[in-house]
Amino acid sequence: MNLDDLKHKWEKVNARTAVLYGAIVLLVVFSNPRWWSCLLGIFPVIAGEALRVWATGHLRKNEELTTSGPYAHLQSPLYLGSYLIGTGLCIMALNPVIWVLGSLVFFLSYIPRKQETEWGRLERKFGEEFLKYKREVNYFFPRIDPYPEGSKHLWSFAQVIENTEHQTALAVGVIALFIIAKLAW
Repeated sequence: MNLDDLKHKWEKVNARTAVLYGAIVLLVVFSNPRWWSCLLGIFPVIAGEALRVWATGHLRKNEELTTSGPYAHLQSPLYLGSYLIGTGLCIMALNPVIWVLGSLVFFLSYIPRKQETEWGRLERKFGEEFLKYKREVNYFFPRIDPYPEGSKHLWSFAQVIENTEHQTALAVGVIALFIIAKLAW
């Protein structure tokens, strides 16, 4: 990683991401894990990260409207995956306060703001194609049958790397390990 990469990453830090990083620190510091909470919580963490890896293996940002893989079932598999990860980490940490506060912020502030900006951008870029997809595929709750007009792209590990999901997976793993390490403290 060179200096330009670090500068670009630093520019992405803003008030919203600072709150997220602060919540993660608080989650770890005030975690009170038990072996059973770690065992229960790791399942949604793994499921959430698996969903994110599946989604990023199909996501071709700004190239096309992604409608393959999990996007054939819901518009926002990355956000659902993130929510599952957060829920699992809070279960592992036995910290319901951060889970409730995080859920409120996620559903009442973050998701509506993301919907507004993303829907506008996608409508401008893909027009009627996006509007039809938006009508037929739920934002957060998956449809059982895949979107019939979805693209048929195969999952790609190279796409996962291009979308930097490997970095997210590493960060999630480190957070989970910090919580698990508190079992010994």
